[in-house]
Amino acid sequence: MARTLTSSETDDIERTRTLYTWVRDSITHSVDGGHKDLMWNATDVLTAGHGLCFGKSHLFVALCRALGIPAGLCYQRVRREDGSWVLHGLAAVYLEQLDKWIRLDPRGNKPGVSADFSLDMEKIAYEPSYDGEWLDQHVYPEPWQEITHLIDLSPGVSEFIENSGSIRFPPVNQVRMQGISICST
Repeated sequence: MARTLTSSETDDIERTRTLYTWVRDSITHSVDGGHKDLMWNATDVLTAGHGLCFGKSHLFVALCRALGIPAGLCYQRVRREDGSWVLHGLAAVYLEQLDKWIRLDPRGNKPGVSADFSLDMEKIAYEPSYDGEWLDQHVYPEPWQEITHLIDLSPGVSEFIENSGSIRFPPVNQVRMQGISICST
C-alpha cells in the first residue's frame, strides 16, 4: 500500500508527505467518527478505516518503514477541557536528505486542531500550554509498555482515553531509538 500511495513521488520527503497526509485525512480519528471499537495496530486501523491518535501513528510509522524511511512513536500529556488528563500519540520520521528527525501528528484536523506537514516548523495538534502538560522529546521504536497494558485493560475507545490519563510521566526504562531526541523548532 505504501508503494501504491507514493508511486509518483521521487524522494523520501515527498513520500513521507504523501503518507502523512493520507493517514491524517483518510483514516478517521475514532472519537471524531463516533467509533467505540479500539483499533490499535496498523493492520486493524487500516482495515477499519479509523483509529485513535495512537493507531493512526502506528499506521503512519508502518507505512514509512515499509518504504525504508526510519520512523518511530512520540507521546505527550495533554489537559482536556474538563481538567482531566489524556495521553496523545504522535510520530516522527528521519529524513536523510535533511539529516534530521521531524515530528508529525497524524491525529487529523478538525476545528481548533491543525497539524500540517512542515519541514521547518513543528505543527502538532496540541501545543503544551498548561502546567503538567509535556511533550516527550524522544522517539520510540515500539509503543510504551504502559500504553500496551492499557490497551489490554480497555474494552473500548472511551475507556482507553480515560485510562491513558493515569500515565503521568514518560517511562525511564523504555527503549528509545538510538538515543534520538527531537527539539521543537
